[in-house]
Amino acid sequence: MPCRGIRGATTASENTPDAIMEATQELLRAIAAANNVQLEDIASAIFTVTPDLNAAFAPRAAREMGWNNVPLLSAVEVESPTGLPLCVRVLIHWNTERPPYDIRHIYLRAATKLRPDLLGEFTLPEPVKESPAAAQPAKNGAAAAGGMENVAYQGEPGANSQEAVFQHFGARVNTLACHSFEAIFHAVEDGRATLGLLPVENSQAGSINQAYDLLLDHDLRVVGEVKFRVHHCLLAVPGTKFEDIVRVRSHPQALAQCDRYLQTRGWEAVPAYDTAGSARQLAAHPEPGTAVIASALAGQTYGLEVLDADIEDSADNTTRFFLLGREEPPPGKRNKTSIVFATLHTPGSLYHVLGEIASRGINITKLESRPRRNRPWHYVFYADLDGHWQDTAINRALMGLLTRTAFLKLLGSYPAAE
Repeated sequence: MPCRGIRGATTASENTPDAIMEATQELLRAIAAANNVQLEDIASAIFTVTPDLNAAFAPRAAREMGWNNVPLLSAVEVESPTGLPLCVRVLIHWNTERPPYDIRHIYLRAATKLRPDLLGEFTLPEPVKESPAAAQPAKNGAAAAGGMENVAYQGEPGANSQEAVFQHFGARVNTLACHSFEAIFHAVEDGRATLGLLPVENSQAGSINQAYDLLLDHDLRVVGEVKFRVHHCLLAVPGTKFEDIVRVRSHPQALAQCDRYLQTRGWEAVPAYDTAGSARQLAAHPEPGTAVIASALAGQTYGLEVLDADIEDSADNTTRFFLLGREEPPPGKRNKTSIVFATLHTPGSLYHVLGEIASRGINITKLESRPRRNRPWHYVFYADLDGHWQDTAINRALMGLLTRTAFLKLLGSYPAAE
């Protein structure tokens, strides 16, 4: 198995044992969280500190975290008048099959100055409070109960996302409703779900920017792709007549996708936070003259009547989802690879990046830019490539991108949806 290096650095608040050990343990936990490092896979670790720190306490911090069988080396750096003070550095030798371009190097506190290109690319995870009922992290292949997947999605029961889960996995799959996109990531990260279903773009409304930002913030892998044909229904409390309707509630995107249908009937469009949530609220608190736009599943879930079906303006209303997981899936018959990168701020930088891909005959199926947070007027690019990172052409292209980009992150290689 290859041995890879993970680099990291941080700063201590002062030259005391507690301050040095606190900073070191925070750094080691961040490196482990960002790369999903298991203790048994660490071959060795080398710590260095600036001359204004005691070199004994960085490795002691690792020992107190249970690194008892890991060979540790510590040293004091040569003094530099322009060096960062109170700095702790580490190089971890990690036995892993993960390719070098998919390894995250972590710089915290004042040490972010050493790698400004990584600024904002990693956020320390919030501490998880343990409870007796807390679920243990599960792997992609088996859920906590009976080997069945437990898939997190955003929205209320009956949402289009839940229907997409059932379409992909079958009706017997377990589902977990989440109030936000970020909650999907947290559910998979803390083991309450084995997979998460995240909508990333719609054929009519385009990309979902928040979803792509979260893919950059978190370290879950894209392990699959789901395409779901959206069918909107007009739902109302049983007994409601079509001619009595004066207002229709739903998520703003659903209202937009049915805009022509609503306008030709002169109905008021009332935004709500969720399609299925609108159905649940109407069932719980009926209002005369009010209907909602949601799925047929939401109507069944909350006992509402379908007054009209397939009311979306376009017959080609499809949402694309990413399946998120903790482990890489085996390659399928046809695969895609999703990456995010930032170019150097120099003339021709994007041209050269695309050249690494085009010169190897790789098809780009999606390319989109987003503003780079914390770096005004700089941008990150999200790209989908035909093929798997293990394919020779893509592997070599990714290696080439490492020399052409300011940073590169492999979101995942996965079987493409039909």
